[in-house]
Amino acid sequence: MSLKGTIRISGSMGGLSIETTVTREGSGGVPPQEKSLPKADAGTLSTRTNDTDGTLTLGSGHGVATGNKIDIFWTDANGNLKCAYSATVGTVAGNSVPFTGASGDVLPALDSAITADVQTALDCDFDGDKLKMILAKSDRNGNLIFEDSGNAVLDHATLLATEPYFYYSGAGQTNPLSGNPVDEIRVTNADSVNAATFQMNGIYNSDA
Repeated sequence: MSLKGTIRISGSMGGLSIETTVTREGSGGVPPQEKSLPKADAGTLSTRTNDTDGTLTLGSGHGVATGNKIDIFWTDANGNLKCAYSATVGTVAGNSVPFTGASGDVLPALDSAITADVQTALDCDFDGDKLKMILAKSDRNGNLIFEDSGNAVLDHATLLATEPYFYYSGAGQTNPLSGNPVDEIRVTNADSVNAATFQMNGIYNSDA
C-alpha cells in the first residue's frame, strides 16, 4: 500500500507571492500523534549556578516533581523565545525547584521571568533515515525533541505557535532525523495561561 503526503507552502514578500505544493509517496506512515499538553508553570530563575544549573521559584500548586525532566522558557531582549531543555529536577521543596544539566540555550540572567513545563513523552518509533516527509506543530509556543533508544537527542526544535517543523526528501535539505531510529518524542508547552495541542504526522519508504 502506498501512502501520499502533501505540504503546501506559500509566501509573499516585496510584492511577489509564491505558492507551491510538495507531494511525496511512501510505503508506511509515521504513527500520527495528537496530544493535549497542560499549561506550563510560571516563575523566576531565583538561583543561577551556571549556564545549565540553577533553581526555579514557581507558583503555588505547580506541577513539577523531583526527578522530572523539564523545559525552561523565556523571552530575550529582542522578543525571541528561548528554551533550556531536558533539565533534570532535583529535590523539590515547596515552590523551590532545583535543576541541573539543561541543554539548548544558556540560562537567562538571575531573577528572569520564566515558564517551566514537565516533558510529555510520546512512544513513537520510526527510522528517520527512511523518511519521505514529516510535519509537526503546536498551537502554543513550546519545544519538540526526538530521541533514540539511548535517550540521545537526534533533533530538537523550539516551536512557535502554529509555525511548523517539517522536512521532505529530495529538496537538498539535510535529513534532521538521520542516524539512529527515533524511539521517543518529548514535547512541552511554554504557555502558562493556556493548554496546548501538539500534532505530528509523516510518511516513510521502508524500501529506501
